[in-house]
Amino acid sequence: MSGSFVNHMPLSLLYAAVDSIKGGFDVDILDVRLCPNTWKEALCEKADENTIIVGISVMTGTPIRYAQEISAFVKQKFPQAKIVWGGPHATFNGSEILQDKNVDFAIAGYGSEPFHLLAKTLSNSDEYLPLNEIKGLIYRDDAGKPIAVPTSDTFEFIDFHDIPYHLIEADFNQYGQLDSGMQIFSMYSVMGCPYKCAFCSSPAQYREIKKKYQPLSAEDVADHIEFVHKRYGANYIYFIDDDSFAKLSHVEGIIDEINRRNIKIGLGFRGARINEIKRMSDEFLSKLAAAGTDIMHIGAESGSQRILDLIRKDCTPEDIIAVNQKMARHPEIKTGYNWIVGLPGETVEELRKTQKLMLRLITDNPSAILFIPNKFYPLPQTELFDLAIEYGYEKPTKLEDWIEMEVEGLYQPPWYNKEILAAIN
Repeated sequence: MSGSFVNHMPLSLLYAAVDSIKGGFDVDILDVRLCPNTWKEALCEKADENTIIVGISVMTGTPIRYAQEISAFVKQKFPQAKIVWGGPHATFNGSEILQDKNVDFAIAGYGSEPFHLLAKTLSNSDEYLPLNEIKGLIYRDDAGKPIAVPTSDTFEFIDFHDIPYHLIEADFNQYGQLDSGMQIFSMYSVMGCPYKCAFCSSPAQYREIKKKYQPLSAEDVADHIEFVHKRYGANYIYFIDDDSFAKLSHVEGIIDEINRRNIKIGLGFRGARINEIKRMSDEFLSKLAAAGTDIMHIGAESGSQRILDLIRKDCTPEDIIAVNQKMARHPEIKTGYNWIVGLPGETVEELRKTQKLMLRLITDNPSAILFIPNKFYPLPQTELFDLAIEYGYEKPTKLEDWIEMEVEGLYQPPWYNKEILAAIN
């Protein structure tokens, strides 16, 4: 249901295309979210008998079904084209993807360099690399067995000048959030995340990266903002960082640089932690608001101290109440709270504590937005994945079994009972 509120540009596809475009390949992008009923016709307008490779970014859950349908169609219509899946599902479950006979490769982790190297190899370039030397690539050996090459141990830093915005320029007016009517551009100001939330895939994704949190300079971020503002009319920037506020001075530096250049633009942030907002002064929040920040997504998650400790949120229910009261003093910034329910071992009493806290937040801050609680589902390689196993969860072994494994899916974990289900719904 979140898709009816938020539809941001496909930044992952833009990033994945960068090295291939710089390497001389013709690349095009099709966002099937924008043409759910006519994607076949749209795809046939972009691909032909000379197409070497078709890449599909796939999240766990229902997108798998759509990706399988697209893969089968491409194989039927353009049999010479190789199919490669990337994105979150490939990063954590890549080998299982190759169970689908229509999928030739998967790429785990960052995709720009490996996608380019794979394209060169498939095009018989003189500069090709053996498949087993392309970082993050998952392929079949001669016996049909999936082989996974280790991913890169560094972040993928992309120069904003190289981002091929022109590939989606015709669709800019279809991207946005909460019916804002703004020309929204997503971008990064930080790579990585220093926290270890037990339900989150980021700690696993960055496990091999030594320095797990690397902010970009305020000047570089402001350069990027100024570029899309002047070139494409962007009037709202949505930072999709895993966490923008680990260092408050980082965000403040960006705001100061935007102000120095007199760039009139709104700002939004993917998320903030309670422990971070505790450190924000009223002056800092006023500065955020003055810079055009109109919404803050805050991970409250639970009203139970045991659950907050279990998921490593570094806060208390009392902290959440205090933070909400602080945000109520800044009504110009919408406050949206995220929640997670149905964790292994969570009791009805703990769920009721969350319900009680939600009501308290609305009482103290009537303009607060309470997002529909996310139903927990186990993500491979996360800390709570092992706990879920202890509570009877069986990891899917077939690609199709992952289709219901999503926040808004129909999957019910084995630890649910009638009381838990009633409390959640």
